[in-house]
Amino acid sequence: MTSRAAFIGYVPYLIGAIGVAILVFAAALFGILTRPDGLLAVLWPANALLLAAFVRVPTMNSPIGWLGAIAGFICADLLTGSDINKAAWLTLANMVGVAVGLVLIRRWDAQDRKLRRPEGILYLCLVGLAAAFGSGLVGIVIAIVLFKSDPGMTFLFWTSTEFANYVIILPFALTVTRWPTIQKSCLGLMETVKGDWRQLRGSLPVVSLGVSLVMVGFVGGPGAIVFPLPALLWCALNYRINLVALLMMLTSLWLMVELELDFLVNLPEGDDPYYGVMSIRIGLAMLVLGPLTVASIDRARTALVERLDHAANHDFLTGILTRGAFMPLGQEMVDRIAEEKGRLTVMVMDLDHFKRINDDHGHASGDRVLVEVSRVIQRSLRAGDLFARLGGEEFAILVPNIAPADAQGLAQRIRKAVEESSIETRNEIRLHSSVSIGMICRELDAPVALDSLVNEADKAMYEAKRAGRNRVVQR
Repeated sequence: MTSRAAFIGYVPYLIGAIGVAILVFAAALFGILTRPDGLLAVLWPANALLLAAFVRVPTMNSPIGWLGAIAGFICADLLTGSDINKAAWLTLANMVGVAVGLVLIRRWDAQDRKLRRPEGILYLCLVGLAAAFGSGLVGIVIAIVLFKSDPGMTFLFWTSTEFANYVIILPFALTVTRWPTIQKSCLGLMETVKGDWRQLRGSLPVVSLGVSLVMVGFVGGPGAIVFPLPALLWCALNYRINLVALLMMLTSLWLMVELELDFLVNLPEGDDPYYGVMSIRIGLAMLVLGPLTVASIDRARTALVERLDHAANHDFLTGILTRGAFMPLGQEMVDRIAEEKGRLTVMVMDLDHFKRINDDHGHASGDRVLVEVSRVIQRSLRAGDLFARLGGEEFAILVPNIAPADAQGLAQRIRKAVEESSIETRNEIRLHSSVSIGMICRELDAPVALDSLVNEADKAMYEAKRAGRNRVVQR
């Protein structure tokens, strides 16, 4: 029984190893097919994809996973005509680079791995450079043992090529969204466009990018490498970082094939192609970094604005809406319901004997009670309901389009849930609380001020207090 449990626990790692082997084999085979005579591959995605797989899928980063990667590299080389000696040396170069990159990338903060902060772009460069340097060192040995070529030139060419591949592919591999999420987003986008075709305006940055790539093919020349830059910056300011990384990768691969193959075709016979190819590949790597940095800075700025907006509109203690945010949002809801001639329920509630909790057990315990009560109430509400802390121990809820009987049932469930909740103080005393709820249900057929509705519910709440607390009073 124990051995069977151990085997079952090992299955995810076995599946991960098989996945690694398939990924590496397919990516390496693709790279080999883009390899010009006498040069390294135009595109070599295998190392960057493997590094990202080890980082994002823990079950792949295991001893058997590394064996699977080695098998994938060697099989791809053997299938395309390499002998076992050459395949082993090339695999060693690839695995050394991935190992160096993995050591460094695991030191990143999670936010930096997802390129959500500008620092992540700098770390990306350092990881790509270090991994490329590691592969390049093995490349020196390969140049001496296998190719009998200039070790210095081999190191420079190998390192620059690996660096370009890491910088171009790794951002996409680290940030790409899982397929179910992509499918859901695409379906949501289709529905949005069906409802309002003007939403297609959001695709204009991508369209401009496509136009710039067509210009590259028509105009050509060394300056063509920067033709897509304005469109890429536009994309960086309008799309999420994972989509920007995808567009950057596709654009770079297009340019790499277009410009590099054009360069090799037009190279005078007998000229050394290495410096020209290195220039193109490093130039493309630098091209990637600009828009990625802009996208990362924009994402960090947006996240900061969202945090500031949340802090301004949500209570620091309970995390629910403040009165200042609740009133304008609530008024918008009231106006919308009045226009639709719908129904609105307003609840105002106050914790019973809350001052006694603060006096007897301290304000820290009182704060914990407020937090717990807020959580209990939120669990009873729908996504479209508005819930706020008006101040102190007083809360308000707006519930749109609910029948009076259902509203009464909701209020009673909230009252009972609060009554049954409790918190434990530092000296292990359990504190219980209760809530008095005032409620009104109105058919809205004309504009009305939210203040007046809240005041009316507030009066009902005080009636509940006078009637003995821990009850619901509806006016």
